[in-house]
Amino acid sequence: MQQHGWTLLFHDNLIQQMMKLRTAVQRAQDNDPEGFESNANVKFFRALIQLIYEVVPSDPSRDEYRQGNTMGPAYRHWRRAKLGRRYRLFFRYDSKAKVIVYAWVNDEQTLRSSGSRSDPYAVFEKMLGRGNPPDEWNALVQACEQDWSKPD
Repeated sequence: MQQHGWTLLFHDNLIQQMMKLRTAVQRAQDNDPEGFESNANVKFFRALIQLIYEVVPSDPSRDEYRQGNTMGPAYRHWRRAKLGRRYRLFFRYDSKAKVIVYAWVNDEQTLRSSGSRSDPYAVFEKMLGRGNPPDEWNALVQACEQDWSKPD
């Protein structure tokens, strides 16, 4: 998928979370067809879609996406976009190839597991250490789906 001149790729970790969220949104709509838009999952899903398809691709190099040494110097090339106070969307980009790879976004379960403000970073660092998602650029790109249909 192309957005703002960037090719967007999606790692399976993110796709699985997006599918769970999509299911939660559908359930909210089925349970409350007139008031579902006030549901927290619906609001989060819409904000995440906006971030993935519009905000980040408008300029993935923004300083605000840098996470410094939060996960250690070995992972400084990873970026994170904040979604509210609690959520972090992790991604990488290559400005020459004009590719953005979205890898993971933390969820409520991650937040409950430790209550630590830095928990999403610690969890993602462990994921990278296990190779899921891969840290090496070419392996990361190969591990990604070329398209994840933008929901309506």
